[in-house]
Amino acid sequence: MGNTAPATGRVRILVVEDDPTAARFAGYVLGERGGFDVTHVIDPVIAIQRVAEEHFDLVLADLDLPHMSGLDLLASVRRIAPGLPVVLTTAMAVHAPQARALFSRADAFLEKPIGSRQLIMVTTNLVGSRPGIGRARPPGPAGPPETT
Repeated sequence: MGNTAPATGRVRILVVEDDPTAARFAGYVLGERGGFDVTHVIDPVIAIQRVAEEHFDLVLADLDLPHMSGLDLLASVRRIAPGLPVVLTTAMAVHAPQARALFSRADAFLEKPIGSRQLIMVTTNLVGSRPGIGRARPPGPAGPPETT
């Protein structure tokens, strides 16, 4: 696994999302407003390969993905890079205690629609607490609507 940060010094986020609108929203909010270096993939199998080969500071993944669930992706990431923060997102309402227990294996869980401030705050809190990780610039005022 690539475990050194890229020369840019920017925090690298891997977004695993098959919905084009949600992917554009996350890319814009995290990249343009949050100052993170964002890489987007649709396929969780490719995401696992990228995590194994490259350095990322956080993975943001949808729960409902093609080929495998976000929970399966989370388990794979935990095996490859145990300390890598993973944030799961979903458009489904999650109220059952059993479901919450499953999602608790993630570092954070966000229900869609996600506000841009919330996304930046959760991401910054998770990567900001890791030693040797650069800080994102403060969020900018312009951008798309607050939610996906």
